[in-house]
Amino acid sequence: MNIQTHRLTLRPPRAADADDIYEMRSSEYVLRYNAMRPMNPQETAEMVLRDEGSPRTVYLEHKSERKVIGAIFLEDDDLRYGVTSLCFSYYLNQAYASHGYMTEALSAVIAHCFDALCAEVVSARVFQGNIASMRVLETLGFTREGCLRRCVKGYGGVVYDDTLFSLLREEFVRTPFDAAP
Repeated sequence: MNIQTHRLTLRPPRAADADDIYEMRSSEYVLRYNAMRPMNPQETAEMVLRDEGSPRTVYLEHKSERKVIGAIFLEDDDLRYGVTSLCFSYYLNQAYASHGYMTEALSAVIAHCFDALCAEVVSARVFQGNIASMRVLETLGFTREGCLRRCVKGYGGVVYDDTLFSLLREEFVRTPFDAAP
């Protein structure tokens, strides 16, 4: 996947991205609402190399700054059966939060999932309390399906309820963010 939006290039990982990913993955801001453990710089570089070229890992590169500011991960939706469905997770560098970058990126990735990957539904799971992430999904037209209580033990041993969101292909409303002009 290589998609241009107005402010971002959405692309697979490259080895040179390791420092930007480490900056995000080691921040309290990202760790708080993601079920990930902290990594050292070497572990991060190895992870980026493993994912290099992966069609299911998408890095958000800020066009003017030439810096990776976030990541989106696509997986099969294991809560659905017999339906072409994908579930995604994501994180963003705190310095770029609340500026619409993730909404812009997800809108384009969702369009790709429906158009190129023939998904019938896309979903995301968000830890209860992650209001910013919930707003992104609601802005994009997702429906809150329910809450899995005491679902995930996250960073620092905190146990979170997990809120499930979904968007059906026929509900998807294309936005100006879907692709650059």
